[in-house]
Amino acid sequence: MRLASKIILISTFSILFGTYAHGCTISKPAVSAENEVGFELTHGERVVFLGNSLIEYAQEYGYLEYALTTRWPERDVTFRNLGWTGDTVFGEARSYYTTPPESYELLVKQLKETNPTVVFIGYGANEAYEGQEGIPAFKKGLQKLLVEIESMGAQPILLSPIPQFSGLPPDQLAIRNKNLKRYSSVIKQTAYQNEIRYIDLFSPFQRFGNKDQLTVDGIHLNETGYYYLASVMEESLGLPPREWKVDIDIYSQVIETRGKLTILQSEFKNDGVQFTLDNAILPLPPPTKDSAVRTNSKEFKIDGLAKGCYTLSIGASDVASATAGRWSKGLQISHGILFDQAQELQKLIVNKNHLYFRKYRPHNRTYLIGFRSHEQGQHSKELEQLDLFITRLEDQISQQRKPTPAVYQVEAVK
Repeated sequence: MRLASKIILISTFSILFGTYAHGCTISKPAVSAENEVGFELTHGERVVFLGNSLIEYAQEYGYLEYALTTRWPERDVTFRNLGWTGDTVFGEARSYYTTPPESYELLVKQLKETNPTVVFIGYGANEAYEGQEGIPAFKKGLQKLLVEIESMGAQPILLSPIPQFSGLPPDQLAIRNKNLKRYSSVIKQTAYQNEIRYIDLFSPFQRFGNKDQLTVDGIHLNETGYYYLASVMEESLGLPPREWKVDIDIYSQVIETRGKLTILQSEFKNDGVQFTLDNAILPLPPPTKDSAVRTNSKEFKIDGLAKGCYTLSIGASDVASATAGRWSKGLQISHGILFDQAQELQKLIVNKNHLYFRKYRPHNRTYLIGFRSHEQGQHSKELEQLDLFITRLEDQISQQRKPTPAVYQVEAVK
């Protein structure tokens, strides 16, 4: 992995990833010029997401892992989610009501067991309830955690908290967000002092147009919210856009492409064209409840078609039909083989996350690994057996994250 020789402060302001049915357009973030070193994951790395509910609930949708694992589909990278609702840099929510270990010691123990090489750290939201008075303790706790992570040989990446959108009277909500912004500044300053990456989530979420689309309660993100979060993080890490375009000229019999894709072969016909397209990266699957979202779009533009109606098919499926005039202006494609593969990959990631959650946080943990393990602790072996199923799902993920070349065909509707 390429590490920064100096602090990389990444300021994301707004992200262009689509237009919503309600007319809200999201614009791309501005990445600081200080982002001199690109982010990259190499073969064999182990990425851990650590933090509070923002991190824990991310596993329900799989977008963060999906965004990173599809960037380097040929490389085996392991992902683990250690988020814990209500948690702080002191590990306060991780108590098994027994000592030892203390809750913070348990946090460190769980982190060490993942053998991380990269750790995304999402804290500050719960600590911010303490306001200005809690900042010294937070700074101390965050620094201590960073030392622990770096002693494991892992690269920490700090995330700011996101704003709170509702759930409080206006005056209290303003105070709450003022404190969240303060703690974001502390996290940014800590990143600067430790010369590590910092990703600002507060600003792009604060500037989002229709905030009701992002959360279930004004606090916790929904599917669309995590979709947006993944897009923010991709851009913040300096990863190139997923958008691509195919521009076909029937007259000249030329196909031009833009983005990470390759035309393997093509054949022009009197009333259309057929070609095989090989993609280097899968699209980010849009939220199921926000079909109007258009991100990492696939645009087809076809000039030179005779007057009439033409259908674009991918494999055996028709995905779009339009007049020659409409094709000449370009059409956005948001379904087909690639999107089907993307959705299947997302499901595999979510299923894997659920199994890992059951392993490291079993419902009856007090009896299996807690202070009453002398009663039922022998059954803890069953938790280890979950590793077999997790490994099997990771094998399926490794196959599914590689885009499959597909045959595209444009022909006249008869």
